Amino acid sequence: MVWKTSSFRSIHQTMYWLIVVFVGALIHPESAVAQQDKDLPTWEMEEVLVIGERSLKSLKMEIYKAEDMKVKLFNSLNSTDEFDIKCEYTAPTGSLIRGRRCDIAYMIKARELDAHDYLMSGRWPRSESQLAVEFADKTRALNKEMMELAAKHPELAKAMINEYEIKQRYILERRERFKDSILIGHPKPEKYFGDELKFLDVAFFAYNEGMMENKIWSYWDRRLRSVIHQEPYRSIWLSSKSETFSAIFIEYVTTILWDNTVGFSAE
Repeated sequence: MVWKTSSFRSIHQTMYWLIVVFVGALIHPESAVAQQDKDLPTWEMEEVLVIGERSLKSLKMEIYKAEDMKVKLFNSLNSTDEFDIKCEYTAPTGSLIRGRRCDIAYMIKARELDAHDYLMSGRWPRSESQLAVEFADKTRALNKEMMELAAKHPELAKAMINEYEIKQRYILERRERFKDSILIGHPKPEKYFGDELKFLDVAFFAYNEGMMENKIWSYWDRRLRSVIHQEPYRSIWLSSKSETFSAIFIEYVTTILWDNTVGFSAE
């Protein structure tokens, strides 16, 4: 049995949970000139299926690939060059180790101005936390615009879902592989399990809206059915307020919890 809501309500709630998931994590990708929607090029979304055992490095490369697609689409659709995002491999000051860094045009410009002022007058550059506070309004505006564009352009919404889906696999795989290591830090258990349930809510909506392929949803559907009866997932779920998760997902999980013979199984 497949649960369906009206197209408007479903896409609205999908975008709501995307906001919950991506706020604070939208600051990523490659610069491009913003265009009008009518000039938007058409890209074929490449399906990314991460099935079976994969190395962490391989999953990380898939994340970058999905992130680049999201960035390319967003930079083509946004309203201002200031919101363009650029990802590149750079080494922090004083280090030879290069890492991937994604940044927004207005943050890049602010750092360049600080560097110029430091050379000219010796004024110490603003810290990252200072810049974050100073540009908080712009960051909120960027996040809002990305969500609005995703609601209008399914290809962007799908790219965002795809990126987060692979990131979630990476988090899950890393946690499983290093769960006994004292050298690898982990988020607090309640946060980790709660975040995974929120992602499963997003994934369920994405599947119903056609933004997640059957094979991908089947993986997460099996994951949901295998963990929802376990602690602390079950306790977190039962103690959550109704507004924590979407109504359609609550109905879905309730069915799994109380009647294992009824529910949805992706073909």
